Amino acid sequence: MRRSAASVAALVLGACASVTDGPGATTPDPLELSTAIDTNPAPDVVEVALTAREAEKDLGGPKPTRVWTYNGTMPGPMIDAKVGDELVARFTNTLPEPTLVHWHGVRLPAAMDGSPSVQAPVRPGESFEYRFRLKDAGLFWFHPHVRTGEQVERGLAGVLRVRGEGEPDVDDERVLVLDDVKLGEDGQFPTYVDDASKMLGREADTLLVNGVRNAEIRARPGALQRFRIVNVANGRFFHLKLEGAPFVVIGTDGGRVAEPYTTDTLLVAPAERYDVVVRVPRREGDLALTTEPYERGHDTGKNPAKRVATVRVRGEAIAAEKPLPSGRPLTKLPAPTGAPVRFVLDEGTTPSGELTFTLNGKAWPDVPAERVGLGEVRTLELENHAEMDHPFHVHGTFFQVLSVNGVPAPRLVEKDTVIVPMKGKVTAVARFDAPGAWMVHCHINEHSDGGMMGEILVGDAVSKAHGTH
Repeated sequence: MRRSAASVAALVLGACASVTDGPGATTPDPLELSTAIDTNPAPDVVEVALTAREAEKDLGGPKPTRVWTYNGTMPGPMIDAKVGDELVARFTNTLPEPTLVHWHGVRLPAAMDGSPSVQAPVRPGESFEYRFRLKDAGLFWFHPHVRTGEQVERGLAGVLRVRGEGEPDVDDERVLVLDDVKLGEDGQFPTYVDDASKMLGREADTLLVNGVRNAEIRARPGALQRFRIVNVANGRFFHLKLEGAPFVVIGTDGGRVAEPYTTDTLLVAPAERYDVVVRVPRREGDLALTTEPYERGHDTGKNPAKRVATVRVRGEAIAAEKPLPSGRPLTKLPAPTGAPVRFVLDEGTTPSGELTFTLNGKAWPDVPAERVGLGEVRTLELENHAEMDHPFHVHGTFFQVLSVNGVPAPRLVEKDTVIVPMKGKVTAVARFDAPGAWMVHCHINEHSDGGMMGEILVGDAVSKAHGTH
């Protein structure tokens, strides 16, 4: 067995991120993600094994929590690769219920997307091989698309890091997988989901960074520190602020941005990714990384700030200050053709009083699919009639946001997930150059499970979920 060159580089970067406790002494870093082992000797193939299985993890309860994992870790192992590699993921399900692996944000053949539109769930004891070429550099993630709220909440999430040409020159790099878990008094995941959790998504006070409570992030004085952030929580929006240091955003869902920008706070909705650099102060000390109040609906803005992690700045200061990274060329998509693809997001109750979430007035699986021609550039109109924000995800392509509530977007970025504000509207443009059935949905997992999910059929595609509608 071997590790890919990208994997070796990741381990080197991880070692760089580990700060010595004193001259000649180092301690293991609890935040270091495990790395999937590449078993294929070919230089342009990354072949890994993923097994969904039960395990136990200390999440602060009276006894270890029974979690669901990829390869026994929560979060699952990070897969490292480079643009142009073929990724082969041999997946085996040993859980007591069916599941799938969706490759969130990856542009790939529809048959490999891991959604109910294209694939029957992998039943207990069965296996499936995912195989596709990696087109884009960036940070992506993988998770189930069956009973998503339950399976992701229990721990099924992992990171795919794809490197490209011209990676930023930084002192240290770290991937931060942000999560929270809602446990019962017995320290286990409740079997019943209350109405508040159905409405807001499961949200709780147990905050995790790379699966660790009360996380401590090691940093060196004066370092240009790269943080690659993904929010894998069911419902929590992380409104991040780092004490004493602004974020310089150099990338988001679709990779590097055209023009980096500076912000004191960073709002990361479920499923979003942000690539940022931070200039660490040149003195030793502790910096609080917090999630600040944010009103996403139903008085959530009244919730107090919470500490996500503590950045421990220790060691000898970096001698030479590296310049901030530049952007990458991005091409604005051409003017769209055809009628806009429109989705109206809403919430309500069924005749029996159950909460329901809808697209275009219907709940999945009764949402009529939208069909577009292969290669077409179309406008996406996302209109939110609900009393809360919805992070909306489109499978199979990136899109460029044109405006939010009629205000032009301040910069050109490529996204696969966007916050549609309460009682608001997002207008975007996308090129649909991959044939197939592609899901669209709110990424508050309880909302997609509750009906806020639909499909875009590209070309002559037929959905395996329930035909062409």
